[in-house]
Amino acid sequence: MIRSLFFIALCTGLMGSMVNAQVGVNTPNPTSSLTVNGSFAATYKTVSVSGNVGADDYYTTYNSVSNGTLTLPAAISGAGNFAGRTYHFKNTGTGNLIIAASGAELIDNQTGTGVSNIIIPTGYYAFLVSKGTVTGTTWELVLFSSSNSMPSVNQTYLFSSAQQNAFKQTCPATTGAAWQNEEIKYNQGMAINTGNAFDVLSGRFKAPTDGFYMIYGSAQFDNSEISGQPTFAWCVLYLVKNFLTTPNNQLVQNFHTNPGVFASGIVSAVVHLNKDETVSMASAARLNNAGPQYQVTATSIYGYKIAN
Repeated sequence: MIRSLFFIALCTGLMGSMVNAQVGVNTPNPTSSLTVNGSFAATYKTVSVSGNVGADDYYTTYNSVSNGTLTLPAAISGAGNFAGRTYHFKNTGTGNLIIAASGAELIDNQTGTGVSNIIIPTGYYAFLVSKGTVTGTTWELVLFSSSNSMPSVNQTYLFSSAQQNAFKQTCPATTGAAWQNEEIKYNQGMAINTGNAFDVLSGRFKAPTDGFYMIYGSAQFDNSEISGQPTFAWCVLYLVKNFLTTPNNQLVQNFHTNPGVFASGIVSAVVHLNKDETVSMASAARLNNAGPQYQVTATSIYGYKIAN
């Protein structure tokens, strides 16, 4: 009799839960589909080699000196579809962690049509959720952040020319109505060139990804080694966007009139670049004796990405 009463009470409780569609843990008054009055725990594991992400995984740290790839589960159509499933990844090693979608599936990283994988550098964390779709972007990148206050160099595409003071670049002077613009070259090479985004031969930085970039440059106009040491009527140093196609698309300039034989120039700008757009430093000058050439020296340029 006691067992019968217990079974009836249990069934009544379950039916009540189904009707209310709310479950409470450590609370008699749930206010959501699931209300937990206390802590929450899920699977935590550390891996050091490539592999597949499992259905029972939740928070995974990758700790290895080598690069590795973790592949997300393939989307399921119909029964078994896991829309809303979440995964958390943290790179605690020194090698890069690559999170890859399965097969032809893509990850929605809010920068376009989706990507087949994302790279998580050292110290970075990624949070992904399944969209429930079975083609195209099946996963959404919810959060990508660093536990450090500063971003990874690989994410900022930092570049900086090496120090130089001796080399002088000879440039054609303006002698007619139109300015004669000349891109600055960096014979000294680069001290830092992340991803080889800066082309030393052309003197141009090519944006690896869309975003906002900080660019800084400086140069010294110096005619001390030009025959007769002609003085400048004017000289200008500037940053230009996409010099190859729009050489007059100046971002910022530093202009001097009648500075003598010498003049210094400093230019800087924050500019939005689409992928593969370029920024370079250029100069122009007219001489008081209408001479055909002038020189620049002590040239330097550096920059980095500051935001998407």
